[in-house]
Amino acid sequence: MKIPSGKRRRAALAIGIAVGLGALWSGLSSSSSSPASVAAAGAQAGHPGATGAAPAPAARLLPVALNAFAQPRNDAQAKLGGQLLQALQAAEAAAAAPGAPAATGSAAGAVRAGAGAAAPSVAVQIAALVQAGVPAKLREDNRVSVHIDLAATPEQIERPGTLARLGEELAGSLQRAGIRARQIAGSAVLDASVPLDRMEWVAAQALVARVDLKTLPNFAQAAPDPVATQGAAASEVQRLRDLGLDGEGITVAVIDGFDDTDGEVAALQAAGEWPDAEHLTLRRDAAGAFGADDSSHGNAVLEIAYDLAPRASFIAYDTTDNNDWAAAVRHAANLDANNVAQGRPRAQVITASLGFENGSIGDGSGRLGFLKGLYDAIRAARTNGVVVLNAAGNEALKHWGGATNVDANGFQRWNAAGETYNLLNNGQCFPVAGDYSLSASLFWNDWAGGADAANVTDQDYGLHLYRRGNPNAQGVASWVLVGSVDGRQNGGAGQEPVERFNYTPPANQATRECGNRGAVYAVRVSRNTAGANNNLQLFANWGIGRSVPERSLSFPADTADVLTIAALNVGDSALENYSSRGPALAAGGALPGNGADNNPKPNAASFANVDTVSYGPGEFNGTSSATPHVAGLAALVLQRQIELAQGEVPDGQDPPDVQDTAAKRLALANATRDSLQQIGRTGGNDLGAAGHDGSYGYGRVRFHANSDACFTAAAYRDNVIDFLQEQLTAQERQIRVDQNQATCESRQ
Repeated sequence: MKIPSGKRRRAALAIGIAVGLGALWSGLSSSSSSPASVAAAGAQAGHPGATGAAPAPAARLLPVALNAFAQPRNDAQAKLGGQLLQALQAAEAAAAAPGAPAATGSAAGAVRAGAGAAAPSVAVQIAALVQAGVPAKLREDNRVSVHIDLAATPEQIERPGTLARLGEELAGSLQRAGIRARQIAGSAVLDASVPLDRMEWVAAQALVARVDLKTLPNFAQAAPDPVATQGAAASEVQRLRDLGLDGEGITVAVIDGFDDTDGEVAALQAAGEWPDAEHLTLRRDAAGAFGADDSSHGNAVLEIAYDLAPRASFIAYDTTDNNDWAAAVRHAANLDANNVAQGRPRAQVITASLGFENGSIGDGSGRLGFLKGLYDAIRAARTNGVVVLNAAGNEALKHWGGATNVDANGFQRWNAAGETYNLLNNGQCFPVAGDYSLSASLFWNDWAGGADAANVTDQDYGLHLYRRGNPNAQGVASWVLVGSVDGRQNGGAGQEPVERFNYTPPANQATRECGNRGAVYAVRVSRNTAGANNNLQLFANWGIGRSVPERSLSFPADTADVLTIAALNVGDSALENYSSRGPALAAGGALPGNGADNNPKPNAASFANVDTVSYGPGEFNGTSSATPHVAGLAALVLQRQIELAQGEVPDGQDPPDVQDTAAKRLALANATRDSLQQIGRTGGNDLGAAGHDGSYGYGRVRFHANSDACFTAAAYRDNVIDFLQEQLTAQERQIRVDQNQATCESRQ
């Protein structure tokens, strides 16, 4: 694993740093704990995020050396994500030890396993969270950022009014108890910040189905003289400049994370890398100032889009989670809280170089999971005439997918050789007691409702994390169980076919094999329901030893409502090996068949490994880089489609308003999407298998001499021509389509 440094490191760390938790986590093996190692875990992992209190003395946690086979003690604990359960039990055991400090936190009202159990102090809670590997990014003293799943049926989730009422009821109950909580709009999930000693009380509420660590989006990335991305030349954007296209009159929304902690925005504007104040709006819905999170990822994304569309206006949305992302889509598309359009969009193009490895089904529907509200907003934005783009993701080498195939002991086999351990970080040593987390998500096609309305989630699998060897041995081939996530999948309301963990290894996980500075980890999957046969999807935040690139799209890149962009090396147009591949999953998350694909993914490919001021020469890569290239080009193509729709305007007359209705805006947006895909199919841009394929999509977005004929064919085919002052019969329109399509394709 290459460890990045400086601000670039902080951006790279966001690649998969926070995946939520499954329902039962068991901690470190008791055989691997010692007074010294427990003390080191508490001291070294007490970095930012554990402010305000020192870790508890090692002696307080020593008696609870994290049992690898811990079990929930009641129904409320069975709803807790694994690391949360493990930390809760460890903290309570430490508080009950002789001489433990008295509670100073919010223990009132907490549900406890035994009558008269002592309340853990804030210091003990913090130490327990550290020892359980809960990432610092998700901790604030003894408070933990969590997702709370509503115990709602699919029918209730599909009724917006009912869903909102249930969410408001639970949020109100939690808020009255002093717990910060808000519903994720459109999803059966609440965001909350819960003290560890109140976690069981929260889980005990009747409207709660499950409590997991919060999931955050990934960046899809893998005052000098002005720097222009090489992707502009590689796209041959000058051919569009020759048509007078520069983005004027178009607004592009960039949804990302930004850095303005040291005046970066002003410096980029002064260097000519970002638009001036007249053409730039900065927005942040989360707490804190714009750019406060110190991520230069969005800075580079906007640099690229601006290079391609220098006369466009831009709105930069500084986001931290899926709530912010959905809110940004609604604002940019001018939608209300219920995704009803309020008129013209504020932006005609929306681009996001972000993604999640879990939170949806994978079939493009977005009908369940905590990302449902985001999918709903994107769908409404497209209907209102916005061209929405999303990075495909960088998950090809971090994904495994396939049918259930277990050995005699019930463990999934990853390959024909029958291996059941799948190495994380490609089998390299992973650092302990630092800022780096290991995360993995497992989900399968057993979602409630949908095409089979009677279906319930009752096919059960478990996800297990192992460490190779132990601190006192070298080169040991055996594996030590670190922990397991195994939630309830027994048909209960609100249950989902998902298991996930996010684990920051503490110091006492180090092995001699890794110079006592790290360890080698692997995952296993167990089938717990006899005879279950499903399509399993496994994602990790670092490369996995047995990977399957196909079907590795991140979310929401699987929806037909976005243009999904793959990554090519800018030097030779070779597909980047990490670029997530299609196809999207079949309905309900099943393995796709061999029939016609009505949701081809990805849609197109563009360039990575380019220069930006924010990252440096050749350093900005990933589908994060490819997507804003196409976003900037989409602004130019949309500008051309508007011109074609307006037609020839006599001198002294105003051009017709061809964006005055949602139907017209949608036709223009569809023609823009069509045009970009036509470019991918022509001019030597079809780089993979003939036609659409799951790696390059429809092909490379590089313009050729006959590109304008492709735009015109799309304008006639997608009914943009209906807005022209010139009226044509259907036969005349088809003749124009055929003529321009033939010219477009002559550049094969």
